[in-house]
Amino acid sequence: MLISERDNVEVNLDNGHKYAVCNIKRGENIIKYGYPIGHAICDIKKGEHVHTHNIKTNLSDNLQYTYNYKDYGIEYCKSDRTFMGYVRENGDVGIRNDVWIVNTVGCVNKVAQKLAQETGAKCFPHPFGCSQLGDDQTTTQLILKGMVNHPNAGGVLVLGLGCENNNIDEFKKYLVITKKKELSF
Repeated sequence: MLISERDNVEVNLDNGHKYAVCNIKRGENIIKYGYPIGHAICDIKKGEHVHTHNIKTNLSDNLQYTYNYKDYGIEYCKSDRTFMGYVRENGDVGIRNDVWIVNTVGCVNKVAQKLAQETGAKCFPHPFGCSQLGDDQTTTQLILKGMVNHPNAGGVLVLGLGCENNNIDEFKKYLVITKKKELSF
């Protein structure tokens, strides 16, 4: 538990969630790091949990993004050299057999880092996933998909909050889960 003397509010920061530091009326903006990230869909009292049950994004327009992919055509050469690795079901080979924590949104970076510290898993903090749209969101999902399916990851924990545009249900649409890879949501 943490008691903030400045705001005179007691909150549990150990779980990585957000809490209101003042009363917020329905329709008022929710401010995070000085920026409005959404608005309250009901009155929120000081100290209450702020999450998908009482906040909605301020994004309303359909923004258009484009990403122009270019294939550089990498040539592969055959070799008789070998090494000890981990052959995955799809034929990829990893040189490690780590457990990875891949988060769908940057807001859970600290939670992922704490889990990694406690368990020995590997985590990869990033600032993306929240309020992304169109090709911008798709690019993030494809990068995270590459991490989930990376041959060095023997098992993966996909970690999210639920309020992000790249929530777990949306992200699952990009994944092909193999039988041999341990994957948890």
